[in-house]
Amino acid sequence: MKRYRKYIKKGVNEPLSKVPFHTKAPIKRLSMLNKKRFPFSRTHIAVHFVNSFGKKIPEYSRLHKHNHDEINLILSEKGKLTYEIQLDDEVYKVSSPSTVFIPKRVNHKAKVISGKGIFICMILK
Repeated sequence: MKRYRKYIKKGVNEPLSKVPFHTKAPIKRLSMLNKKRFPFSRTHIAVHFVNSFGKKIPEYSRLHKHNHDEINLILSEKGKLTYEIQLDDEVYKVSSPSTVFIPKRVNHKAKVISGKGIFICMILK
């Protein structure tokens, strides 16, 4: 009997338009960890594969807040992935490799500026 098999699952494709405070965008999103997939977990993790080369990615995130801390990782293997991150009324240009810690109840949104890489969103409940 494999006791820990329930802790191993493949990511599930989930369009950004199905995520609260988000709209459709040409970004592949994998839901990796959430309450629906792992009922015993209190953490949310999603991975966004971003490639803005040769195209402009529309704004897909509206200003919003959570009752929990959030961590965003902006990563790229070659070159840079650059985002515009808004935290309340402050706007920052953030390039890979970077970590953005968003305290609970802080309004925030993310916008792709340029590049190719991975954006990871973790909400810690």
